[in-house]
Amino acid sequence: MAFLNFFSRLTYENILSPMILARTDGSNYALGIISGILGIGGIIGGIIVSIKKLIDDNLKLIYFSAAFSFLFGDLLMGAGQTIFVWCIAAIMASVPIPFVNAGQNVIMYNTVPKEMQGRVFAVRNAVQFCTIPIGIILGGFLADYVFEPFMKSDNVVALNLQKIVGFGAGSGMAVMFLCTGILGAVTSILWYKNKHIRKLQD
Repeated sequence: MAFLNFFSRLTYENILSPMILARTDGSNYALGIISGILGIGGIIGGIIVSIKKLIDDNLKLIYFSAAFSFLFGDLLMGAGQTIFVWCIAAIMASVPIPFVNAGQNVIMYNTVPKEMQGRVFAVRNAVQFCTIPIGIILGGFLADYVFEPFMKSDNVVALNLQKIVGFGAGSGMAVMFLCTGILGAVTSILWYKNKHIRKLQD
C-alpha cells in the first residue's frame, strides 16, 4: 500500500490542480467541478461498500480495485483534455478507493489478534503513509524540472506523447498521470500475485 500511496501522491494530491488550471487557462470553475466529482466518487464508493456484500477474496478486492483506479482513472485523467473526460476519470479513480480501504481493514481485523491490533495498526499506518510526503515533494520536482520541459522539446517520444495528451502547458503533468496509471496498475497486479501476500487470504 505504501507504493500505491506514493503513486497517487505524485499526481492527484499534488499536480492535479496545476494541471487542470494549466490546461483550462486558469479556470477555477473546471478545477472546482473536477475536485467536487472526486469527492462525490469517494462518497458513492463508500455507500456501495456499506450496503453491498463484498467478495470473500479481500486481496482481490484491494488490488483489483486499486488497479482499476489507476488504469482507468489516471490514464483517462492524463489523456483527457475536456472537463467532461476529466470528470469521468475522477469517478473512475475515486469510486474504487473505499473498496481498497475496506478490504485492507477486513484482512487486518481478521488476522491480527485483538490485543495487538493497536500496535499493529500503528506500525501499518507509519509504513503505509511514510511515502506520502516523498510523493508530494518528488511530484512537484518531476513536473517542473523533468516532464514539463521534456514535453516542450522536439524529442520524438515527446512528439508521439503529444498525440495522446496534447501539447502546451500541463502536458508534462498529463504524462505523469499516464506513468502513474501504468505503474500503479502493474504494481497492484504484481502484489496480488505475490505468494507471500496471498498467504494473508489463506
